[in-house]
Amino acid sequence: MQGPDSFALDELTDAQKQSLESFCQVTKEENVQLAVRVLRSRQWRVEQAVEMYYEPGLISPLAAATVEEPVGSSQLRRRQTAAQSSGSSGGGGGSRSEAQPSPEEPEQEHKAVSSQKPQFSLMPLLSWPILLLVHLATTMINVVLQLVGRQRITTSAARTSRPAPYSSDRSQFVREFESAYGTVHVPFYTGTLAEAQETARRETKYLVVMLWSSEHDDTPLFEHALTQPALVQCLSRSQFVVWAGDVASPDAFKAAESLSVCAFPFMGIVFMQQAAGRSGMQLLARMDGLGSSANAQHLASMLARFVERPVGRHAQTLHATRREQQERESARRLREQQNAAYERSLALDQERERARREQEERERREQEEAEALLREEQRRKELCRRWRWAKFAEQQQQQQDNTEDLVTTLSLRLENGSRVVCKFAASATLQQVFDFVETRDIADEWAQTQTTPYGADLSKTSMPKDYEHTYEFALVSQFPRVVFEDRSANLKDALAASGLWPSAALIVEPLFEPED
Repeated sequence: MQGPDSFALDELTDAQKQSLESFCQVTKEENVQLAVRVLRSRQWRVEQAVEMYYEPGLISPLAAATVEEPVGSSQLRRRQTAAQSSGSSGGGGGSRSEAQPSPEEPEQEHKAVSSQKPQFSLMPLLSWPILLLVHLATTMINVVLQLVGRQRITTSAARTSRPAPYSSDRSQFVREFESAYGTVHVPFYTGTLAEAQETARRETKYLVVMLWSSEHDDTPLFEHALTQPALVQCLSRSQFVVWAGDVASPDAFKAAESLSVCAFPFMGIVFMQQAAGRSGMQLLARMDGLGSSANAQHLASMLARFVERPVGRHAQTLHATRREQQERESARRLREQQNAAYERSLALDQERERARREQEERERREQEEAEALLREEQRRKELCRRWRWAKFAEQQQQQQDNTEDLVTTLSLRLENGSRVVCKFAASATLQQVFDFVETRDIADEWAQTQTTPYGADLSKTSMPKDYEHTYEFALVSQFPRVVFEDRSANLKDALAASGLWPSAALIVEPLFEPED
């Protein structure tokens, strides 16, 4: 007798048997009864059963509850083999006999199954995530395909039940009209109604507004009339701006509300007037509904006459408005020209002012630089003058302290053309000769005043600090031509080398050209 969880393989359906074989192949589980329990707990879903099998702690209660002898996979194969052999040996008979196992087989097989130890394998661990991902991907693809299919069904049903929503694209509106009636039609304005109004106001034209409803019975006749030569020739003139639309569009619906349309199709002749700086619409003529029309050609002629009547009545108004607009345009252009001239003049004045300021700034900087140079020159001259006085004081002191014989005689011709004769000791250097020449004006001033700019005592005149004197002349012997530059050389040796000792005539030559 079987328990509540017992089963027979013959009781399983083909789908359940296939699920059982797939589960056993993936998990390598040989306990068929345990495999059936796992599959039953997951409603025979192989992916969920495999996930439960490898989840720790979920398979243990089912394994512990399996107390009856499991139906092994060998028994399943044996039964299938016996059924096939019996079917083949039946000689085409209608009865099928099952091969009954011997009483010893269940016990031996139970021992074999109980004694067999499970073998560890990496294949289940590697295969069940792949199967899980495949299952998730399959589920997502099925959901997407279902949604796409429902959307297609809904769109198809909507198209068959009602007309497509009106497109707000004006070029799309013209293309749809041309696909239905051809390319010969009245010249539709492809912009919005507000743009059409602005164009009619700016160019002083009549605005022809046409509105219809796709649900109205007269709409096809009205649309067909828009392709007739009489109406096309009338509205193709440069004095009209034609704007048309289906009231299913928001722009056309607002136009119908603003014009208080009573019936469709509708045609209105609008004149855009401007007063006190504001623009407004003046409805010159309107036609709500068609009334009775035999055909599209007759309707087109009637619409052309409908357009011509208000145009003829308001021609003078249009011309006056156009002249007024031309005057305003001329005045605007004149103001723009005046403003442009003023801007150019202002730019020139600003450029002159900028150039004047730059010139003043440049002159100011040059003046400051010149004053700085002058102050520096004055300071340098003052330092040079103090240095000469100090050097003259040293010469006077050396003459008083000198006990050597003066053995060298020099005749010096100065820069001013005067000639000075002086004598120097044998130990004197060329530096002393240079200092003697540099202090000649100081010696003349001392001889006249016997005082200095820094006090009456010449010996107290000190050398200036941070000053290095530059000699701006050279001592030259004319015959032979010798330039004496080494001021540290001994005077006797330098002259003797040129055969000029003990007496020589030297010329003081300036190193720089005198400034004018």
